[in-house]
Amino acid sequence: MKPGWHCERRPRRSTRGFTLIDVLVLIVLLGTVAGSLTVLFSRLAAQSSNTMRARQSLALAQSLLAEVRMMPFTYCDPQDARAALATGAFVGGTGCATTVDAMGPEPGETRTNAANRFDGLTDYQGLVMPGPGCAGGVCDINGNLLNGPGTPLAGCSARITMAAQALPGVAALDGNGRPQALRIVATVTCPGQADTMVETVRVRHAPRRI
Repeated sequence: MKPGWHCERRPRRSTRGFTLIDVLVLIVLLGTVAGSLTVLFSRLAAQSSNTMRARQSLALAQSLLAEVRMMPFTYCDPQDARAALATGAFVGGTGCATTVDAMGPEPGETRTNAANRFDGLTDYQGLVMPGPGCAGGVCDINGNLLNGPGTPLAGCSARITMAAQALPGVAALDGNGRPQALRIVATVTCPGQADTMVETVRVRHAPRRI
């Protein structure tokens, strides 16, 4: 060693590994975090599923209402020879040739039967799905199932209701007791969520179809 130099001894750092308690604490913490994340992701997935079902329910209700609104609203059954000309809900004279329009479908008519399908607005009164001619579920006008297993609408049902509605300047019923204006409600019911309802009002402008 050269003169004037001196050697300084540095303290030795102690090396210490993880103890069993450290490992156990870490495992508990990781388990808690993983459990919390699992619950969070499960809730997010459920919310996403519920949101999709709510959107599908609204789309179904709106499409049903649009389908009904496209139908003619006349004094006579739309197949009657004077459906576009009748001035009142009665047979003979300036009324219907043979058949006054009634609330609900005429015998043999169904929503999905192309050969004898609903042809008037009032035919949809009381429509319920699942129901006849709909593969035991909710379907479109061609009979295609919309709420099969695994779909957002699985377990859902739908219905159409109508009632005479008075409006400013328009009485609910005419002199023959037939509706002049109808409040139409399409309702979709799905498990685990509130009913989805959309509605509209149709006014008859006789003798023309609307």
